[in-house]
Amino acid sequence: MNLVHLTLRHVAVCVGLSLSLGSFLPCPVQAAVVEYTDRAAWLAAVGSVTNVDFEGIAPPGGETLYVTPAGLTLSGVNFLAPQSISPSGFSEEVVSGDVPYVGSWGSGDKLQAGEVEVDMTLPKGVTAVGSDIMVTLNAVAPGSPSQTYTATLSTGETFTNIPSSPPPHRSFIGFISTSPIASLKLVSSATFPMIDNVAFSAVPEPSTVLLIVVALLAMRLFRRL
Repeated sequence: MNLVHLTLRHVAVCVGLSLSLGSFLPCPVQAAVVEYTDRAAWLAAVGSVTNVDFEGIAPPGGETLYVTPAGLTLSGVNFLAPQSISPSGFSEEVVSGDVPYVGSWGSGDKLQAGEVEVDMTLPKGVTAVGSDIMVTLNAVAPGSPSQTYTATLSTGETFTNIPSSPPPHRSFIGFISTSPIASLKLVSSATFPMIDNVAFSAVPEPSTVLLIVVALLAMRLFRRL
């Protein structure tokens, strides 16, 4: 059951009680976030998305480096990777899928952070975001343990122990929120995390749906009077 369905069920119960009691009961809607680790399931819940695949930035077999506080902005999403040893404090690079360890996961070019963290600042109104996640160690050191990620959203929620698999399987983490997600921070358990196919969407917020539901129920109530 997705967030909209949960919200509608809550409102239906609340409004139903209001109708039976003959008085209005407040129906507060609290912000909530649903976590997904399967891209297909996330896409089914979200629908149409904007996808950032990092293609066409790095030269064949090479990389393009970003070491300024401005980071890299694509499709309205700003990517920034803090690095403690960089003079600017930041370092990230788009690496070509022709590089063997990058290509071992498939899906072409990827964004690689210079330490353990990737910060994404999202366009206004985004309520769903997801990304393929990988850790370089699992490609350059075959047989090394699977790594994990921690994700922190601007809405205040933190999700830990998100699995990141060795190649060729690309792991995924995605979220849908009842309130806008302004930013997403991903931190890996080992250095040089990589992300790809960062997708986002402005899913209609349940509050908008609620206005419609309450209006319809109010019309029904007035017809009974």
